[in-house]
Amino acid sequence: MQVNKYLLPGIVVLGGFLYLFAQAAPNSQPANGFNLQGFGQLPVVDRGRIKPIDTFARVSLMVMNDGFQSFKDENGVRQPAVRWLLDVMTSRFSDKGTAEKLKVIRIENDQLLGVLSLQPRPGLRYSINEFSKQLPALEERAKAAEQKEPAKRNTLDRSVLQLAHHLQSYIEIASLQTPLIIPADKELEWKPFMQAAIEAKNANRDDPATKAFGNMILAYERNEPSNFNKSLDEYRSIIDKSLPAEASISKFEVFFNHFSPFYHCIVLYIFVFLIAAMAWAFRPESINRSAFWLCTLTLIVHTWALLARMYIQGRPPVTNLYSSAVFIGWGCVLGCVILEAIYKNGVGNIVGSVTGALTLLIAQHLGGEGDTLEMMQAVLDTNFWLATHVTCITLGYTTSFVAGFLGIFYVLRGVFTPTLSAESDKSLTQMTYGIICFAMLFSFIGTVLGGIWADQSWGRFWGWDPKENGALLIVIWNAVILHARWGGMVKNRGIALLSIIGNMVTGWSWFGTNQLGVGLHAYGFNDQLARGLTMFWISQIVVLAIGLFPKEKWWSVKARKQPVAGIASGLKTKHQPA
Repeated sequence: MQVNKYLLPGIVVLGGFLYLFAQAAPNSQPANGFNLQGFGQLPVVDRGRIKPIDTFARVSLMVMNDGFQSFKDENGVRQPAVRWLLDVMTSRFSDKGTAEKLKVIRIENDQLLGVLSLQPRPGLRYSINEFSKQLPALEERAKAAEQKEPAKRNTLDRSVLQLAHHLQSYIEIASLQTPLIIPADKELEWKPFMQAAIEAKNANRDDPATKAFGNMILAYERNEPSNFNKSLDEYRSIIDKSLPAEASISKFEVFFNHFSPFYHCIVLYIFVFLIAAMAWAFRPESINRSAFWLCTLTLIVHTWALLARMYIQGRPPVTNLYSSAVFIGWGCVLGCVILEAIYKNGVGNIVGSVTGALTLLIAQHLGGEGDTLEMMQAVLDTNFWLATHVTCITLGYTTSFVAGFLGIFYVLRGVFTPTLSAESDKSLTQMTYGIICFAMLFSFIGTVLGGIWADQSWGRFWGWDPKENGALLIVIWNAVILHARWGGMVKNRGIALLSIIGNMVTGWSWFGTNQLGVGLHAYGFNDQLARGLTMFWISQIVVLAIGLFPKEKWWSVKARKQPVAGIASGLKTKHQPA
């Protein structure tokens, strides 16, 4: 009996572990012999951050290629971003023109396709060679669009400027003006390869690092794997000696990029949801326990990935919008795992898997904007306030969302299933109430700490900035829920519906205030985020409308009454004389 109790959970967790192990396993080296993995581990400086070439290549390709960090070569074979980067780096002094032939630039706008004399195709990806003759016309349109005020630019203007920016980045990489390479002497400043090479030549001095890096580029262009790998070893030995810590972190970041733990956490959270949903129809004890332990395994990986980002960046967990989504998802799952461990009713598994997957999907979307480890604002460059105000206010977002999704679960379960018994109704409300208390605490303390930070950074405690107002709204709304409960103005359904409205308030504070484009916190503006936030509000309004159905129409309420009538009828029949 004890074996059967843990057999299914053990099999499920083992399957999850094997899946993660397979994804983390390193790729084999390509048959052509170039040590691309070793090249990708080399640290460089880009946008003020030391990062591996692998990250620089992935981000550069991803921005042009609409989120994809790999590409298909002319033979249709999937290739890593580092190979694309090397093709671009050698394009200026190579007759092959490989980089210009690669279809890695995504163009969605129909008008822009017409300007470039291109036809729509599946995937909407094109090579530079396909529209090279139209580049003068594109440059003229880009100059005209640049002169317009941002608010007056139409969709075509924005698409033209985006493509022009991508091509400019391509040119900078091809001219070896970016990124900055490692100098041989740690005391020397970081410089682009071409600048370092010219300065070494003019000064008639031997620069081992520049020479080794240049030999790598030449060996790749000449298709000489042995010389490439030899120069790579020389260059890497210089780096390991002069900057051992940076080299070690860069190697770890390459592994982190390869593993992509947050993406695989999304996959596992989806499986947790499916298993937890099955628990409602089949053997709930063993299946629900399987969902719980798989969710716990995924949370461990989620936690490791969060700590790994902190190690790479040398910062607390929340530094920009991307990291806030990752941290909020982690906090939601952690809270739900604790709730599930206490109540063992499957609710924590359902809500935790949904919130974990959704927040990481938001993070995946935000990650398409560029390097997710970069700082969003210069004022954020303070570890103390990142570790106190930002983390605390983000925990306020987290707990408010957990309460809101518990409210959604309450409504959907009550209206569309017969499983919301009186006992389940009570336990769900207790869970929601307890989470709201934590939400009130974290959001209030985080808002006060934000005022202290603002006083030190900007000379005023409160300035009615949209972001500040959004944080205050969360505090006020959580207080409204608690006072309504304490005052007897709402009961179980009321606290669930108010918590759902809290989702809308928290979503506005998290993303909506940024979309206004005003205030000292105006960052991360994105048209797609604005549309996504609108759709989120609409979804919450729909759930609210469903929750306002007369309670006697709820399936669960009808189901509660039927057993009572049956028992009464049975007792009456039993006591009637034969």
